[in-house]
Amino acid sequence: MKLTFSMIFVCGLPLCCIAEEKPKSNPIELEVLKASLGIWDAEIEVWPQGLDAASIKFNGVETVRPYGKHWISADFDSEFMGQTMKILSIVGYDLDQKKLVGTVIDHGPYLARMTGDYDEKSKTVRWKTEAKAADGTPMVQNTSVTQKNANERVLVLSVPGEDKNSFTKFMQITFVKRKS
Repeated sequence: MKLTFSMIFVCGLPLCCIAEEKPKSNPIELEVLKASLGIWDAEIEVWPQGLDAASIKFNGVETVRPYGKHWISADFDSEFMGQTMKILSIVGYDLDQKKLVGTVIDHGPYLARMTGDYDEKSKTVRWKTEAKAADGTPMVQNTSVTQKNANERVLVLSVPGEDKNSFTKFMQITFVKRKS
């Protein structure tokens, strides 16, 4: 559950260049990521037994800051069932892949790697996350992050469903930006 929980915090983070060269273009994805800068209160709802069972609700706080011109990093803190959770995400836009990319780590021994695309019409970033469960079993998750307005975004995490190619909603987080 802990690693699955960490995969949700991919709300939009940036990219890095080893050299201090200017990118040839300024992709819209970088602006999308910059929109997530600040401190966000999070209302989290999880369905660990499936959508037909009762959900678990709790809160968290995410702090998103720039990391150079092309990256952002996010620290997410919450308490879930008496356990303190800390998750670090670093996200950016890879000019070669023409995709958003990211890494997520938590207290566990494994990291998660993400690739994503931005849909300008729906204002949604769709992430594919490759991770490992606590026992080391590989898993894939899908996450969408939709910017509702300048001060609110909604993240939906989906995990593999019963059918081989299906996914089912596991978690939803509503992020509300704190006033400066």
